[in-house]
Amino acid sequence: MKVMTYNVHSCIDMHKKNSLARIVDLIKKEKPSIIGLNEIETYSPRTRFANQPKILAGARNMMFCYGPALKLGPFKFFGNVILSRYPIIESKNIPLPGNRERRCCLRTGLHVPTGGLTVLCTHLGLDRSERALQIAELRQIVKAEKHPVILMGDFNCGTDQLAPLNEFLTDTGELFGSTPTYPYDNPTDRIDYILISPQITCLDLSSPFSDASDHLSVIAELELLKPIESVPD
Repeated sequence: MKVMTYNVHSCIDMHKKNSLARIVDLIKKEKPSIIGLNEIETYSPRTRFANQPKILAGARNMMFCYGPALKLGPFKFFGNVILSRYPIIESKNIPLPGNRERRCCLRTGLHVPTGGLTVLCTHLGLDRSERALQIAELRQIVKAEKHPVILMGDFNCGTDQLAPLNEFLTDTGELFGSTPTYPYDNPTDRIDYILISPQITCLDLSSPFSDASDHLSVIAELELLKPIESVPD
């Protein structure tokens, strides 16, 4: 199964142009079965009042769960979303510790042909000490899971700060070279990750170019240790 993580910058490119259609095209081209997105907005004037989660889910006829981190107005929200071609059985938006901009981890339970799969999508803070607290909380969340886990998102840090997660998860980027993802036009920093539990293997990893955001996406070809049927395109 193909999994994508992408900080989409509210679907606004670095020239302040709406890039929602370009992101839809990227999803259609890459055909991921599971997607974790950061910096998604709903019903905001600057994004033409679009319901971005619903539109992006429609690109592949996917189910979705939205985990707002910030409320920007009566109907405007900003946060993370998980899209899935597999049934979403449950979801929970978990607040992460910190005193600055509110950060959350969106947790979903999926039903895949081999059983349960937990998918976590998060966007961590800009302050190192705050991220340390958030990563410690993520470690506890992952430790408590009974099913295989995929944790992905924009961690705003290098691999050194991810060490607390190493007991339970493998960084797919370490398996295929440390390809940077930010900024999109001349990437120098790898801050976007897909981490997997031992029951999952990574067969391939890529970061296709797109000018739709300030980040590049990360796309992993994953396989559970037991064979998993692919979802029809």
